[in-house]
Amino acid sequence: MFSQPTAPVAGSAPSRRSILDSAADVFMEVGFSGARVDEIARRAHANKAMIYYHFGSKRGLYKTVLLELFGDVFAEIERLKSSEAPPGEKLRALYTLIASHFSRKKALPPIMLREILAGGRSMDAEASRALFTIVSFVSETLREGTRTGAFRRINPLLLHLTMLGPLMLQFAGAAFREWHLPREMPGLAQPSDREMLAHLLGVLDRSILPQNAGSSAPRRRPRKTK
Repeated sequence: MFSQPTAPVAGSAPSRRSILDSAADVFMEVGFSGARVDEIARRAHANKAMIYYHFGSKRGLYKTVLLELFGDVFAEIERLKSSEAPPGEKLRALYTLIASHFSRKKALPPIMLREILAGGRSMDAEASRALFTIVSFVSETLREGTRTGAFRRINPLLLHLTMLGPLMLQFAGAAFREWHLPREMPGLAQPSDREMLAHLLGVLDRSILPQNAGSSAPRRRPRKTK
């Protein structure tokens, strides 16, 4: 299990909040390797000593930003684990929340895409374990559905990538599409966040459906045309 970010010192919450928000913006714009503590301090109207006091290092600040950005998702996973809902509903609830989370936490999809491209080298073990609790939950829920015959067997990582990849591109790539799409394909409407989620939930349902579901009726052969 992962630990929650360090609790703020009494009376310092506004400064700490400003540091975290500024850090998220900088990490979103230039990634971990390109981020400078001086720039984070300037945007937060804080000094470097305050950052090191609260977070220990740039890497400690980065870990705290990641854990906080995903905090609502971790809390939802704990709630879903104790829920009596069918496994399919649990998976739909998880990815619906992630989509909503990406919409509210604008820095999260770009930060994660940068981290993926960097090979995850900037994440420490605690942040890595925390993020993989999502995949672990997907894996456990798939096993639950498979045991009851509600799901077919499917690689949990494959399913998670199928859902998460398009969601990250939907939110991280919005500015790209807004700039290029009207010029290159003026007749093509950009899908809304709601449309993307509905599409992916349909993909989810089809991906976990048992292989023999709906296949009991024999298929009719097409008639030959003369």
